Amino acid sequence: MSSVLFTIENHIAFITLNRPGKLNAFNREMALLLQARLDECASLHEVRAVCLTGAGKGFCAGQDLTEITDPEGVGMAKILEEHFNPIVTKIRKLPKPILAAVNGVAAGAGANIALCCDIVVAAQSASFIQAFSKIGLIPDSGGTYFLPRLVGWQKASALSMLGDKVGAAEAERIGMIYKVLPDEDFTGSVLSIATTLAKLPTRRWPTRNMLLIIRL
Repeated sequence: MSSVLFTIENHIAFITLNRPGKLNAFNREMALLLQARLDECASLHEVRAVCLTGAGKGFCAGQDLTEITDPEGVGMAKILEEHFNPIVTKIRKLPKPILAAVNGVAAGAGANIALCCDIVVAAQSASFIQAFSKIGLIPDSGGTYFLPRLVGWQKASALSMLGDKVGAAEAERIGMIYKVLPDEDFTGSVLSIATTLAKLPTRRWPTRNMLLIIRL
């Protein structure tokens, strides 16, 4: 089965990260497929809104570390340049609204990819974590740009350095996300928001200079 599921219903493109056994952690195949699906969303006139979510219990656990530690793997520099930087750039340049529906844990690059979307909602049981410091890295995927603008410099610095887990209710309280949705009605609530977006004027101007922004 594909590592990225893609369907279009009622002018909404649903993109689902689909490596549930790995909490939807990115490998090269999934990163490149997501880029291709984002390109499709940009070009298809029938798509008026996009919903990005994860399969199973997690939204996205960030990068699959087995790909980094593999001596024959693509390497961290290539992962940033060819995987995560293009994903964030394509999301921000997408001329249609994109909703992140965080159904479970969103960690590392997975958290920051969610936060760069136009609207972020989360299931009550979901959580966010800037897991980079635990492996000696600084936040990538636009984290150093988006997170301080959402929660303020002090909060962003602490979350990045300490790697605290932030529950969905706390994420809403500090302005990290738009809204917490009940677990039992998560799918229906997400569909309602996405449907509203698809019925409204959808054109938005792309963010410029994102290649500079996501490298900060």
